[in-house]
Amino acid sequence: MAEYQEPAASGPLDEEVQPSRWNVLKYGAAAGAGLLALAGGSGQPPAAPPASARVAAAGRPLAAPPLPGVLDLYINDGYLKMVDDSLVYHRGFGDLPTVRDDADPSLAAAPHVFTADGKLVKSRSYPLGAPLPPRGTPLPYGPDPDNPGQYYIRRNYWASYLPKRTLVAESGSTIRIRVHNRLAKGHQFVLHKGGPGGAGAGTGPVAPGASAMLELPAPPPGTYIYSDPSNAPVERVLGLFGALVVMHPDHRWDVARGMASFERQWIWVCHAVDPVWARAEAAGGTVDPSKTPAVPRYFTLNGRSGYESLAITDNDEVNLASEEETLVSGYPRQLDVRQFGEGGTAGTLRGGQLVRLINPGIVAHQTHFHGNPLWTVRRNNRDWPRSGGYVDEDGHIVLQQWEDVVELPPMDRKDCILPVKRPPDAIPPVWAARDRDWEYPMHCHAEPSQTAAGGMYPGGLVAHWTLKGPFTGGTS
Repeated sequence: MAEYQEPAASGPLDEEVQPSRWNVLKYGAAAGAGLLALAGGSGQPPAAPPASARVAAAGRPLAAPPLPGVLDLYINDGYLKMVDDSLVYHRGFGDLPTVRDDADPSLAAAPHVFTADGKLVKSRSYPLGAPLPPRGTPLPYGPDPDNPGQYYIRRNYWASYLPKRTLVAESGSTIRIRVHNRLAKGHQFVLHKGGPGGAGAGTGPVAPGASAMLELPAPPPGTYIYSDPSNAPVERVLGLFGALVVMHPDHRWDVARGMASFERQWIWVCHAVDPVWARAEAAGGTVDPSKTPAVPRYFTLNGRSGYESLAITDNDEVNLASEEETLVSGYPRQLDVRQFGEGGTAGTLRGGQLVRLINPGIVAHQTHFHGNPLWTVRRNNRDWPRSGGYVDEDGHIVLQQWEDVVELPPMDRKDCILPVKRPPDAIPPVWAARDRDWEYPMHCHAEPSQTAAGGMYPGGLVAHWTLKGPFTGGTS
């Protein structure tokens, strides 16, 4: 059953946010003491930005002068095209200032990486400098002679593509985000559970036309959600959300230090769009979730729905982005969940691919992969034990295990390994005769996300994953 409502917030935030130096450095939109301090504390205005930063595109406002190591996020609004070509009002944390009637509003920031040595790098892939997998699919190391039709896969080699709204921080880095509120209402930015002691860390309320800075050390390795919790959950339903992935720089292909290794990772951000709420807010109203329960019409996976998620559109750019960012793909390998580490040959891995399931939306999803189950290793950055499991307060078994359907309530994050292995029902004659890719669907067992608007899947959260066919390219 989908959960369309959340408890009303008791205050401006829906969790405790540290009101300390981590989140109180604020200043005006153009200048202020905080900006000067970050510029070096000299009391002099920062140096003029390059001409390219001062010249805005036609019809667009000028961006704020950049600060070294600081990510600028602009709270903008505008209209986004849905999978059925409808235009729906959205808000979002964008890369540059845009106006509401912009044909291409900036509502989802490009991926950026905060490195352990203090740099901020705009990058659609991580680890930085690692080879990019062709169309998202890592090539194998070479054939596995003991297992026909299977391959050795490379260890600590391939980069992973990141969808929009994803930030990466390496352990030891300092996260510096400057938020500019360009809208007529107050807004804020909160990194949920990412502050000291596991509390939230945020900017505090940011008035219209003002800016605020969030500065904090990277939290422990894991997956985090950022959003605007004002009038929860309305602002994040409208689009003010995203994900932060924290990686240890010495364990860039591990879920966390001492945890499962993976070939590459996939970031799956699930969301739900309610056009009724959007119309009310676009008209200047304020939605009361208790009086107007949400009824989402579109369900997105990394910002795409239906056939766009499945990479079967007439737009090659959209298809390629889905393949690189969302549609899990790999060559079959021999895998043993008791050991995700080094393979039998030096430089190879006995492991699968990591899928980080992230739900900043308001619908409880139940993701189901055909062909292979998932091996769940973490929930909400809490390691699941390999033995000695227990039953939590909600009646769920907490233990690393195969899951046919992975439950993902609102604001939940789960780290799961897709083994990318020979399906258990592939009998030897069928497996031996395989001469092409095998594609398996992924769909949600929560019916509202599949039958929205009265039809199967067009606006639904759906994807597929590919078990690659025989590799003919030689040793990669």
